[in-house]
Amino acid sequence: MKHRWAHIAIVTVLAITVAGLAISAARWRTALGQHERAIAELTSVRQQVAEIESLRSTLGSQRVATAGSRADALAEIADTLTVAGLPDSAMRSLDEQGDVMLDDTGLRRQTLRLALAALTPGELGRFLARLDMDRPQWAVTRIEITRPRREDGNRYDAQLVLARTYAPRASTTGDEGS
Repeated sequence: MKHRWAHIAIVTVLAITVAGLAISAARWRTALGQHERAIAELTSVRQQVAEIESLRSTLGSQRVATAGSRADALAEIADTLTVAGLPDSAMRSLDEQGDVMLDDTGLRRQTLRLALAALTPGELGRFLARLDMDRPQWAVTRIEITRPRREDGNRYDAQLVLARTYAPRASTTGDEGS
């Protein structure tokens, strides 16, 4: 009888030990799977960060202009209107709203208000597409579209606020881009 209880005790201890080992092995496999997924995710995030940094450096160099005069802006906008197939008369006005220094980077932010007259939605779309393609340094920050009082069918007036960051040209007079 003593041997029987001893065998039962040994079998019970072995069963508990095997069950404990099985549970530990299952937890270990789960942890290992989570670890492998975490490493894969970390690798993916590192690749995405590298891609973002690459895009930032590429876009940064394309989106920072080298001059900020109103005359330069007027020439760029007029050229974009022409390339988009719009008549010069489509530009009603181009007014500078601001030109401010950005932090201590040495860069400036120029903001303009462009008034366009009597455009169809397609013409406005062509202009915006050309502006984005040919002048990536200009960001359209606001668009207001209104129907003029005159009866021109499907034509609208548009007010656009454009902004660009630029590095001021070195001045020989000591006057920095003002």
